Amino acid sequence: MPLQVGVNVTEVDGRASPTLQAAPTSVAGFVGRARRGVPDKAVRVTSLDQFAARFGGHITGGYLPHAVTGFFLNGGREAHVVRVVGAGSVPAQATLNDRQGTPAACLRVTAGSRGAADPGTWAHTLRVDVRDDPRATTTTAVAATAAATSLQLTSTSGVSVGSVLRVASTTTLFRVVTAVDPATRVVSFVTATGEAVAAGVAVTTAEFRLVIRDQDPATGAFEVVETWANLSMQPATPDYAPDRVNHPVTGSRLIVLADLTTSAGPGVDVPAVASGVALAGGTENAVTAGRLLGDTAARTGIHALDTVAVQLLAVPDAHLLDASGRSQTARGAMDYCALRGDAVYVGSPPDRGAPVGTVPRSPADYTETVAHYTETVKTYSAQFQGSKVYGAVYAPWILVADPVGVGPSPVRFVPPDGHVMGVYARTEQERGIHKAPAGIAATIRGAQALAAGFSAGEHDDLVRNGRTNGILSPGGSTPAVAASRTLSTDTRWQYVSTRLLFNFIKATLRDGLRFVRQEPHTEALRKTVRLNVITPFLLGLWRQGAFGSDPAEQVFTVKCDAENNPPADVDLGLFRVEVYVYPVRPAETVHIIVGQQPGGGSAAEA
Repeated sequence: MPLQVGVNVTEVDGRASPTLQAAPTSVAGFVGRARRGVPDKAVRVTSLDQFAARFGGHITGGYLPHAVTGFFLNGGREAHVVRVVGAGSVPAQATLNDRQGTPAACLRVTAGSRGAADPGTWAHTLRVDVRDDPRATTTTAVAATAAATSLQLTSTSGVSVGSVLRVASTTTLFRVVTAVDPATRVVSFVTATGEAVAAGVAVTTAEFRLVIRDQDPATGAFEVVETWANLSMQPATPDYAPDRVNHPVTGSRLIVLADLTTSAGPGVDVPAVASGVALAGGTENAVTAGRLLGDTAARTGIHALDTVAVQLLAVPDAHLLDASGRSQTARGAMDYCALRGDAVYVGSPPDRGAPVGTVPRSPADYTETVAHYTETVKTYSAQFQGSKVYGAVYAPWILVADPVGVGPSPVRFVPPDGHVMGVYARTEQERGIHKAPAGIAATIRGAQALAAGFSAGEHDDLVRNGRTNGILSPGGSTPAVAASRTLSTDTRWQYVSTRLLFNFIKATLRDGLRFVRQEPHTEALRKTVRLNVITPFLLGLWRQGAFGSDPAEQVFTVKCDAENNPPADVDLGLFRVEVYVYPVRPAETVHIIVGQQPGGGSAAEA
């Protein structure tokens, strides 16, 4: 760059090294059944209101909405939700007829969102109204002959190329506008009028309006929820109905349109005015383990989360399946987390046994003894235990409010998965990623009671032998998470906090060291990565207490030098960094020793 006479300022990167941006820590991923939502698509939500708007709130035949509710209620801030439906599920539909003498279907209305179909029966409460809604309403300014291929109007406001004019002459004429001259207010078209058109004849454009109404479950009234004005059936125009309504960003959240392309000409192919057209025929079939786990190539089920950052994963609707399907789903979810390397599965065993056909709504409704249930839980969790498992299990189920239940204050028992994930998030926000999400502060908001009250001995058995974390309510207090074990048998990986901390470190290093790629592999680069990038990040965690209270040099090591980057590896383009840390462990078992000591008094001879 040539310098000018005077002061010249040039900006450079300088010697500063990039700093590591901490990876997300408590973003949840939920996979399961919902009232509505485009299947196999991860949708980010940051509140219960957003979840209700996108997925329709609670349902009677699934646990996913309760899990999401529990997550946000207990401190969660961000989640990605994937709706899964059974094979063969179809969306509700309706067809609108055109304006021919013998009407034909011209527009298909399908339940959907932003251009994608949304199967199920949820849309059976929708109603569609069609109204004329012209962009332009004007009159002819001068008379025209039958051979005329243009008309002079009193105003061309709202008329553009592609507009269909509806001319109320002796007969109703429809012509597609090919040119507009605003100065002379003349509009042109290809086909002659075919009849003389007098001055002062009404002219409108042939747009229509779609009004979508949904039934209020409380009042039964059909309230307007969406309105789509000035729609056209002319392709390649800005108002073309399918393009506007199906737009992936600004389109409808409720319907998808398909042009059925009838033989009717322009203007006649517009849907006829109608009221209260119902969508029908929607079905939703039962989910299976295969549908929940999904397909890697198609990115369905759990794999819809492949492209988003989640650190916690729950599939509560695995409990809708039989024993084999439930275990298959849990196993697949844990394997998925291990393959990602940055997520933990949070699950639960089956509910405590109750009479067939009974939906427990009180602890008294269960017939299986707590002692037997303890063995059931241990048997369930044993099938997933291994040296290093990216998963944790919590028991028992919890009693929560049921918004779609019957009665004055309906409740039901649900898996604690989502509520516990909320505790994870709250603990991380309040204490840090290294703090075990258990203890006196790990209360479960929204939990009114527990399906089983474990004794101290039963809980010890669950934790030590079943590697299952109990939820306890000592003395009738608010239920709280009382342990923080993973399903790992290797003692180095047996605590949830250790797994969360290592996932956090790995994700931060993976994302933060991207700048190293394609840089010249020199000792200066290795020194920069070791001393200026990774060490400050680990020092920050050490100051938070993530590695205990020993000196920093004793609890973490960063190696990136010529020894672990020999010339042979450098020639192959390899750059190796080794990071070793000592994670702080939770004080899981407290041993209090109480005894007597000799008194301080003494006797003396007078």
